[in-house]
Amino acid sequence: MTSREQQIIEILTKAIKENNLIEFRYEEKLRTVEPYLIGELYSKFQNHLEEGKYALRAWFIEGYSSKPVDIMPGDRWRLYEFDKIIDLDVLAETNFNVRSFYNPNDEKFKRINYRVMIKNL
Repeated sequence: MTSREQQIIEILTKAIKENNLIEFRYEEKLRTVEPYLIGELYSKFQNHLEEGKYALRAWFIEGYSSKPVDIMPGDRWRLYEFDKIIDLDVLAETNFNVRSFYNPNDEKFKRINYRVMIKNL
């Protein structure tokens, strides 16, 4: 893990703990998302992703999206690789509801550093 990845993990962990939305540029386009899960992806041989890449699983709120939104339930879930994230900022805006189709044991991740926990009612 690089120092940049560690710094991003620290920022995202704090945002997840405090239910803050985040804003960043991804592939040079601005996005606002709710962060849910951070960790290390499987290798490209086990899910077509490179081993050792760190990523964020998030719910897309606004900004640029290359995929359609609100066509099907849950289609706002996105995966953002750390090496493409720049200008990361934690916003004051918060969300306290867990979105539909959230999987705290996301199978695309071989190691999860931090995640939103679902409380049993």
